[in-house]
Amino acid sequence: MRIFLFFTAISAAMNTIAEPFLAVENGFHCIQCHISPAGGGSRNQYGALFSQTQLPARTSSSDNMWAGGFADRFTLGSDVRASLRQIDMDNVDDTENFSTDRVTLYIGAQLTDRVSVYLDEQIAPGGSINRAAWVKFNLSDSLYVRAGKMFLPFGLRLEDDSAFIRQLSNVNFNTADNGLELGYIKDSWSLQLAVSNGTAGASEVDDGKQISLLGSYVQPNWRVGITVNDNHTDFTDRAMTGIFAGLRTGRVTWLVEYDKIDDRTPGMADDELSLAFVEANIRMAQGHYLKITAETAMSDNNGMADQDRYAIEYQYFPFSFTQLRLGARSYESDDPDPFLNRDELFAQLHVFF
Repeated sequence: MRIFLFFTAISAAMNTIAEPFLAVENGFHCIQCHISPAGGGSRNQYGALFSQTQLPARTSSSDNMWAGGFADRFTLGSDVRASLRQIDMDNVDDTENFSTDRVTLYIGAQLTDRVSVYLDEQIAPGGSINRAAWVKFNLSDSLYVRAGKMFLPFGLRLEDDSAFIRQLSNVNFNTADNGLELGYIKDSWSLQLAVSNGTAGASEVDDGKQISLLGSYVQPNWRVGITVNDNHTDFTDRAMTGIFAGLRTGRVTWLVEYDKIDDRTPGMADDELSLAFVEANIRMAQGHYLKITAETAMSDNNGMADQDRYAIEYQYFPFSFTQLRLGARSYESDDPDPFLNRDELFAQLHVFF
């Protein structure tokens, strides 16, 4: 079972699309480049042009640039990721495999100045899976409400869903939920409050609801934020709080997040989990980045081992809409289980628009 869960986690590890360090590096809110106010998914017109003018080592000529729109009010986008991975665990045969990680399609429609709809659909592997589908109403220039299936606001919108702060919090690109969100974005301030079923997109089973809150203050060279999530069900209650920050120091952009998770299950001992994440993104040259990450997960429950993870990754954007990633990750734990003490090497080609 552990081996099965391991490969399930790996298959989702590099399939998502957001890179919050780029927002910190440029002093942006997520909505500057993405249709979704919370980031991730389809890029808007600015995001499409940014991908062609600011990211690649070799930029396109202005005559060949595409802003992602068609038929006036519609936008179209996609992410295609294919990888080669090697997994090394003690006393377990090494594996090396090619895989199509994920192919997603996005479509958005600006029906009026105030009303827009959005669809995020995974089409491979494993057939069609709806990841998000919502309608958004702009109540004013800075205030909106949206309803449907959406990625919840909590912490940094990391590209890597296998990071402890995303995987163990269970708030990531694989756990979009059905609900309602009220948001405010103006100048340096951003606030999102969501009420959802708390079932990660599955059918509701009780009358409990999940409350998610994220607030941030953004400046050109830094940002800070707080995040809260409370999910009450008939089976267990989970309360999460966190703080996060971003800082640009010359060529290095830093991301930091610390989360506290408290699980309370009737008839069982409470479990408190602490998650810490630090990442440095070094801009070596136009289109070339080096990412260095350190994480830890600490539990007061003797049934779960403490775990650390370290990673280094080179990202290269050779030309518009294309990214190459080469990296290594190492997991360490006092528990001798090979699943908790493993090494990964990967190379990934990512094409997006």
